[in-house]
Amino acid sequence: MEKETMDKDIMEILSPVLGPELAAAIIEHRSRTLKKPLTAYAARIQVKEYLKTGNPVDAAEMQILRGWRAIKSDWYFNEKAREAGSADANTGRRTLVDAARDFLSGDDHSGDAFGLSGLRRH
Repeated sequence: MEKETMDKDIMEILSPVLGPELAAAIIEHRSRTLKKPLTAYAARIQVKEYLKTGNPVDAAEMQILRGWRAIKSDWYFNEKAREAGSADANTGRRTLVDAARDFLSGDDHSGDAFGLSGLRRH
């Protein structure tokens, strides 16, 4: 099968789920970036995985951004959980810069500078 015909078939498989621009980006990602062209059969399998995520566009974009050849729904969810975990880990934590800024400005109301007993503002 000719490359143009193959790409057209793959576009017909991916476009209804991803839209034409992202579908073309996935085809290009596989063929140019990874040097592993997508087949029509693999495109059908990939569409199923995109749909399992509940957000096929986000999943396809993640695939491109991470340089992945394909994406499985569990990879997507694991990556999302990892991203959320790192965001949660930073939420509510005072950094050294925050503590120093509060200490120097006198806005720190905890009684000590960095949450450590014995460090008092004079």
